[in-house]
Amino acid sequence: MKKLVMVTAIAAATFGAVSTAQAVEVTTTANANITTDYKFRGISQTNAGPAFQGGFDAAFSNGFYVGNWNSNVNNLGGGSSGLEMDFYGGYAGEFKGIAYDVGTLYYYYEGAVVTPGLPKPDTLEVYGKLSYAGAYAKLSVAVSDDYFAFQGVNAQNDQGGSTYLDLGYTLPLSDKLSLTAHYGLTSFDKDMADLRPGAPALSTIDSYADYSIGATYALSPKYSVTAAYIETDDDAFALTGNSDITDGSLVVTFSAKF
Repeated sequence: MKKLVMVTAIAAATFGAVSTAQAVEVTTTANANITTDYKFRGISQTNAGPAFQGGFDAAFSNGFYVGNWNSNVNNLGGGSSGLEMDFYGGYAGEFKGIAYDVGTLYYYYEGAVVTPGLPKPDTLEVYGKLSYAGAYAKLSVAVSDDYFAFQGVNAQNDQGGSTYLDLGYTLPLSDKLSLTAHYGLTSFDKDMADLRPGAPALSTIDSYADYSIGATYALSPKYSVTAAYIETDDDAFALTGNSDITDGSLVVTFSAKF
């Protein structure tokens, strides 16, 4: 962790020029992960394989922040592999013990093969989050027409307005060990085709849920290991038609922060 100081000069004139300086402190951090599977909203982004991840954050003392996070992925359009690069920024604060956070996040997929006329995986979302006493609720809303390359029935490609509701709770058991629980609900703006083998003709889904329960152990102030069981409901299989990337599994992640 590093701290920097930015100085902004504000000039005013009252019987002459008067200058004042207002310091804004910047805290920068970096992170790196090795995980047995990268699951995003319950669905594997690496075909149930490992991922190497990392990023950095800059938090300003006035509440604003920016950051970047990256991971290898290999289920992009056309079955191609590439790099997911997330860029985000927002404002966070606290009011009477309730923490709040609002911002935007852009998912960019380097290496994605996009068929002309079909949606791209690149997605822009806005989000808002409230946290209190270990619990949080976060809502993300897609503002881009493209939504992770999902295509609705009858070629309804505009999925802007799709949402993701993220609810979670962390229970500290000691200074080193904590338990976590999560529930997520993806709701599509347009109905998606049911891709399960044997599904009735013209059947659709409009949402799917994902769940997880896990434990994190701090090996040191910089290093930790997390084990989490991540599961989706049957509609996730209907969405992808691939049970290998939607079935429940145990994911182990080693994390470092600097």
